[in-house]
Amino acid sequence: MLRKTILWAGLLSLVIVGGAWADSKEMLFHAGVGQRAALNEVKAVFEKEHPDIKVNFSYKGSGYFIADITRSKQGDLFMPGEEFYLLQAVERGFINDYDPKTDIPAYFVTVIITPKGNPANITKIEDFARPGIRVGLGNPRACAIGIWHQKTFKKAGIWDKVVKNATLSAKCIPELGNAAQHRAIDAAIVWSTNAVLYLRDIEVIPIEHKYRGIVRLPVGLLKFARYTEEAKMLKEFILSDRGRLIFHRHAYAVNSDIPVDKDSFALDGTTDQDMTYLVNAAKAVKDESFKVSPETVGDLVDEVMRQRKTKRAGS
Repeated sequence: MLRKTILWAGLLSLVIVGGAWADSKEMLFHAGVGQRAALNEVKAVFEKEHPDIKVNFSYKGSGYFIADITRSKQGDLFMPGEEFYLLQAVERGFINDYDPKTDIPAYFVTVIITPKGNPANITKIEDFARPGIRVGLGNPRACAIGIWHQKTFKKAGIWDKVVKNATLSAKCIPELGNAAQHRAIDAAIVWSTNAVLYLRDIEVIPIEHKYRGIVRLPVGLLKFARYTEEAKMLKEFILSDRGRLIFHRHAYAVNSDIPVDKDSFALDGTTDQDMTYLVNAAKAVKDESFKVSPETVGDLVDEVMRQRKTKRAGS
């Protein structure tokens, strides 16, 4: 009798657990690796408010996604590191309801990073062409920042010289941040959102407007989504004021309208304040006497304090 009771209890547990598994909805979200920090926070907030939904990310360099999605036909949402890649998905019929006016929650902004102390004295785009400067470039076939390297240096008329100075061809943007952190390169152009992760070990140099890239970051619902309604809920959260604030805390620009030219270079100083906050944040992490407040570092207060604590723990 005892043996039967144990058996029935075990079977009942399996039914309950199996039912819980069946009720759990696991979405697959394809996203550019450069957005990991902000989207992981989006995931934490969203899953806390919707405990029956789990968000699984597939993070990659944006250049890899179209081939993967074409082959697998799987995924609920898509947020690459450049609108160009999402438009490719639209052309292939993978996304049916993309609205370029409303489906942009945030923007990447390009900045220059150097190792701590800026030993090569990099101050402007033209410095990348100086003889002997070790430049980190992104592979344009693998990551969106590589496209911007070409655009920026060609606009400045120094592309050929910069290519000769290149000592790194990165497949994803974190490779550039790591290279600057470990002094393997003298300078690279990255997104402000990548720069903010390395404030203790790098310097941030804002780029003048005519070379400052403003990169629209779209989010789209894939037509073969398994959980369409849940994916719509997550997309709406990302596009909400609360979602945009999360992005801003990770050094994205979230202005509703940033004037750009036909090649998406800034036309004015709309993002200047965000760049000042980022430069100040890098100072504040290295110098604990620097005042940390919304007036000095904007919405980067939490990130500065986190990196200060990490610095103390490592010292």
